Amino acid sequence: MKRYVMIGSPVTTVRTPPLLEGFLAERGVEARVEVREVRPDGLAAFMAGAVADRTVDGLMVTMPHKRAIIPHLAAISRVAARAGSVNAAKRLPDGALVGAQFDGVALVNALTTAGVPLASVRILLAGAGGAGLAIAQAIVAHGCAGLAIAERDVALLERTVADLRDESGCPVAIFDEAADGAFDVLVNATPLGMQAGDPSPFAPDLVARARWVADIVADPPRTRLAASAAEVGLPVITGRDMVRGQIAPIGGWLLADGVEQ
Repeated sequence: MKRYVMIGSPVTTVRTPPLLEGFLAERGVEARVEVREVRPDGLAAFMAGAVADRTVDGLMVTMPHKRAIIPHLAAISRVAARAGSVNAAKRLPDGALVGAQFDGVALVNALTTAGVPLASVRILLAGAGGAGLAIAQAIVAHGCAGLAIAERDVALLERTVADLRDESGCPVAIFDEAADGAFDVLVNATPLGMQAGDPSPFAPDLVARARWVADIVADPPRTRLAASAAEVGLPVITGRDMVRGQIAPIGGWLLADGVEQ
């Protein structure tokens, strides 16, 4: 039996384990995905044990460890390196634990499943952290009519847009609230919505003029942003949809040889 461990803090509402177990079972692989609460100050000790314990075949990684786990891994994929974050790890035959990043492909899969014609829409992305950067890279790789990014860390924002412009499959720009007008798709890749009372990352007029809203926050499923979208009749792609969108890519990677992704 394959043994995987999902780590994060908190982990009270994670939904990946049964979905991943089911995906692997359908392919004839018996697996168990355990859930472990690992606080930030305990990550180094946990990873030292996981690296040494050959019964751990891999890790699923959620907040707040997606960036902090990288120094504890033997290697990471190209996508993870560009995003600066990891959300899955696996053990290679030589015993090394290596990581990859699937947040971006997860959202692209969720959007296309919801019928969003990505190649012809303008997208506003809030947040360029680990998940946000991975999402931006996946959108650009897929192609779109335009991608604007809003991020409070100005230096991170400028680096992100400059990097994406170099290989852009769609025009990429810094969000200009005064000049940019309406967007077809709004994507929240910030933590706003995880805590009760969190505001929406988007102004009401942007929501009212959009056609779709995506919110990577999986719990609670009805964030302030999701509620405001529902009030004006917009379809909402939720964090739970995103979780479902990453199961097949993660499962396929776990079963494949090497780190490439």
